[in-house]
Amino acid sequence: MASCDRLEPLSKPRVQFWMGKVSEWGEATTPSAQLDACRHLEKLRDFLQEVLGALQLARSAAEALARLPFVGQLLGRLCWIRCVTADEESVALLLQCLWSLFSPSPQTAIELKANEWIQKTMCHLVTDDEDGCSIMKHVGLPSKEYNVNSLKKMVSLLTEAVDRGCSGLKNPSERCRCDGMHSLSLTCVSVVTRPEAAPLIGALLRRPVTCDRAQLREEFVEAVCTSFLDKKLHLDVQSAVALWCHSLTSLERAVLSLLRCALSGPRVDLQRLDEQVNASLLPQACAQHCPVFLVVNDIFRSTLLEMEENSVLRMLFQSFTRRFLKALAAQDPEERPSLKSFFPLVPSSLLMPLLTLPSEVPQNVWLEHLTGISHRLQLATAEAEDRDGDTSGSVFEVWFLLLQGGGWVDVAAQLLASAQPSSSSSSSTSSSSQPQALLWLLTFFYHPTNRGHQRTQQWEHMQQFWGDLRSLCLGPVPPPLLLLLLSPLQAVAKSLRSSRLVLCLLLNLAIFSPAPCHTAALQLIGKMSEKEKEEEEEECLRREAECLLAAAAERSQNSDTSASARVQARLRTLENTLWNALCVCVCE
Repeated sequence: MASCDRLEPLSKPRVQFWMGKVSEWGEATTPSAQLDACRHLEKLRDFLQEVLGALQLARSAAEALARLPFVGQLLGRLCWIRCVTADEESVALLLQCLWSLFSPSPQTAIELKANEWIQKTMCHLVTDDEDGCSIMKHVGLPSKEYNVNSLKKMVSLLTEAVDRGCSGLKNPSERCRCDGMHSLSLTCVSVVTRPEAAPLIGALLRRPVTCDRAQLREEFVEAVCTSFLDKKLHLDVQSAVALWCHSLTSLERAVLSLLRCALSGPRVDLQRLDEQVNASLLPQACAQHCPVFLVVNDIFRSTLLEMEENSVLRMLFQSFTRRFLKALAAQDPEERPSLKSFFPLVPSSLLMPLLTLPSEVPQNVWLEHLTGISHRLQLATAEAEDRDGDTSGSVFEVWFLLLQGGGWVDVAAQLLASAQPSSSSSSSTSSSSQPQALLWLLTFFYHPTNRGHQRTQQWEHMQQFWGDLRSLCLGPVPPPLLLLLLSPLQAVAKSLRSSRLVLCLLLNLAIFSPAPCHTAALQLIGKMSEKEKEEEEEECLRREAECLLAAAAERSQNSDTSASARVQARLRTLENTLWNALCVCVCE
């Protein structure tokens, strides 16, 4: 037989030469035939590359088979020759040739039959069989390892094909490779949970939709979404963004799954909550794609309207915001969107102050920072209420950002409780000596709306309650007299219409007050909680106490002040006592 070097590419003599060789190698089992096959492998790969180029120029599988009638027999025989299938590069070319022949939407009986044959042949190349076992024994690989390696090779080849897409077309008459994306996505449904298939899954998700033929199958998107939420599929941030851009339903499911996980725990664990938020990839995705953030924030907003007093929800939002801001800060400043594009309804003067984390501000500047926030909030709410009495839109957005903003409300309560007591003994003097800005901030946080124009009245009650509370907790009042003075204080507390606000003040006094007032605070919690409560309110107070204690513990651990040791010791001593007192009081 003539040498193939002197023959034209894909000429009839060249095709006959290789068909003859394939026939010889397939029928012979002698060492000389196997040696001949090994010697010709490099030139065989060159020939298969030419065949692949010709296949990619065809507009359809039927056209490819008409132009290259030998190709089916050639590929079919090569896939069963051990020396060929043991060669990595040759297998890669065979798989590419077979994939080029596959018809995403078969129109004729020939294309339908070809698809069935291609699927069986490709399956033979990457799965266990008799010849495969022989090869595996020869190269010393276990069956499972061989199949995994074969799957990785196939995934690598298909990933390259997906990445090329239409950009790889050089000839206008060439068949668009987008034709195979729709079908390939359906084929991948059964392997989405295989870690080896992750690169291909990601490539399909990230591939830009350059034409209407590149749409992914709904079954594929559903399988990827479900596997990701079930922790059976790992996606990088870019792939997750692409998934959620492909399907708004997938994004909604991811957010609702995070909410369920966060709210279902028996106790509040801030570290576990932060890990759940980070593993969801939602903060990172939101930082990369502003429309994703707007959808996520809208779901959070709707959830908050239904569960306004859920303290764990507040901690979740704060954890999410911290992670989101961290991911946003890591981006290139020139490409990073402005904060205003993420929070379009919030006044610009409040964005940076509220979205600057307490850990990013020196502790000796906390009071000044919070005073500025309080004054800006007062101006923003007053302006919103003056505009035709609008309090449902912009005021809510400001309050929502305050809730998300990294725990500034907790810091305000801490600073208020840790202020040194006044030398005056009168309630009015004690109240007026406290930072009024912090007090207003807490009142606004627990009473954001101005229903019936009650904000002024609530503010007056708050000042009276806080002054009386500090007098009782910090003043030299004997325990028997303390109980007698609780009645008027209870009446004022009832007018505040918020057990959560009262609990917040009492717990912060017990933890951060410079004076040892935890005994008085516990008695006040017990006495003021004797009234009957709905089961829902009891659970709300228990959760509020957990969140307040957890947040206080976290801040004290990160504190470098001299008072931090005292606070941590008091927390260790009081945590069980406070918790048990609250449970007894609200559950009786």
